Amino acid sequence: MQLPFSKISMPVFIPQKSRFKIAAIASLTLLAIGCSRSMPSAEGGATHRASSADTASTQTTAQAAASEDMGFTDSEAHSHKGVNTNHDVFHSKAIEVPAGTPVPAVTIQVEADPVRGWNLYVGTANFDFTPEKINRESSPTEGHAHLYINDEPMYRIYGPWTHLPDLPGGTNEIRVTLNANGHESLTTQGNQIEDSVTVEVYDPSTN
Repeated sequence: MQLPFSKISMPVFIPQKSRFKIAAIASLTLLAIGCSRSMPSAEGGATHRASSADTASTQTTAQAAASEDMGFTDSEAHSHKGVNTNHDVFHSKAIEVPAGTPVPAVTIQVEADPVRGWNLYVGTANFDFTPEKINRESSPTEGHAHLYINDEPMYRIYGPWTHLPDLPGGTNEIRVTLNANGHESLTTQGNQIEDSVTVEVYDPSTN
């Protein structure tokens, strides 16, 4: 009895060399698939590391910008963890008012602004604000002031009036120091020439 054509199974013979080629192609294909599956996780790890680096760079830039406004370089940025840094060394520099020179003095007042924030008044005696001489030769009777809020350096003050747009809720210490053109603290008898006041800001979270 003759079987239908579709039922006939014909043996297929592959030459020995072709078998080796097929096996090699199959091995390369499997290797490529394995590599392609591992690549996304590797790239993802690289992306995560890059993202972390970008975040760290952004934070460093922001900190440097804040410290630069007070006249400090990147390496002199203030440490908030109590670690002695170049900033501490830099800011420890002082100019003692020599004997026979009228001693500068500073007095500050803070009043609420009718619209927003607070207005800071810095009154001085025997001292001239000279913003045009910033970073030039220092003198014990001229320069600018440095503003600190809760012991955090904020920015320079070049004149009697400064607006503080915002303060955190609770008790805030506003402190102003007199500084020479080169940012050195002015001192008399070893004491820094400064003044401070306390400002209470309503904090609804405490009620």
